[in-house]
Amino acid sequence: MAYPGLAFLGPEWIPILAATIAALVAAVTLAMNMTAGRRDRRRNLYSDAYRATMSWIETAYRAHHARPDEDAAFLEGYHKLWEDVRYYQGWILMESYELGYSFALFKEAVQTVCEGVIESAWASRTVESKPLGALPVEPSPETFRYEQDRFLQDARDQLSPNPFRRRAMRRRVQERITKEGPARVSGLPVNAASPRGPQPSALPGAR
Repeated sequence: MAYPGLAFLGPEWIPILAATIAALVAAVTLAMNMTAGRRDRRRNLYSDAYRATMSWIETAYRAHHARPDEDAAFLEGYHKLWEDVRYYQGWILMESYELGYSFALFKEAVQTVCEGVIESAWASRTVESKPLGALPVEPSPETFRYEQDRFLQDARDQLSPNPFRRRAMRRRVQERITKEGPARVSGLPVNAASPRGPQPSALPGAR
C-alpha cells in the first residue's frame, strides 16, 4: 500500500516508521494504564480512610451498649480504630497535602462528636440492657456533615482525570488553609480544637 505523503522516504524507512508508531502507541497505552492504576489505588485509599473514620459512629453505639465485663473486646476494637485512622491520615497527607488537610478536618470533626459520647457511655456502663435508639453521632448539620461533604467533594476532585478539577481542588483547600490558619505537619490547622487535649480520658489506655 502506497503512502503519498511518505513518498520522500525510501522503502527501507517504512518498517522503521511502523515500529516507531507501534512503540509510541505502546508507551501511551502503558502510561494510561499506569495512570488508571494509580487512580484506583488512591480511590481504595480514600474509601478505606472514609470507612475507618465513619466506624467511630459504630464504636459510639458499641460503647453505649457495652457491659462492664466487655472491656477487653471493646478496647481492642477501639485501639484498632485509632491505629487505622492515624495510618490513613498520614498516608493521605503524603499523597496530597491539600487532601490530607481536608481529611484531617473531617476526621477531627467526627472524633470530636463521637469521643464525647463514647467516654460518657463508657463511664455509665451497666449490666442492664439499654434501649435501642439513635445517638447524637450521626451525620447532620449539627455534627460533622459540613466537613464530611467537603472531604468527599475534595476526594472526588482529586480522583478526577480532569487536571483542571484537581487544580481547582488544590486551590480551594489552599484558600481554606490561608483562612483557617497554617497547617501543622499532621494536616490539622494550628487552631483546631482537639477533644484529646489536656483533659484526661475516661477510657483506660486511651491515647
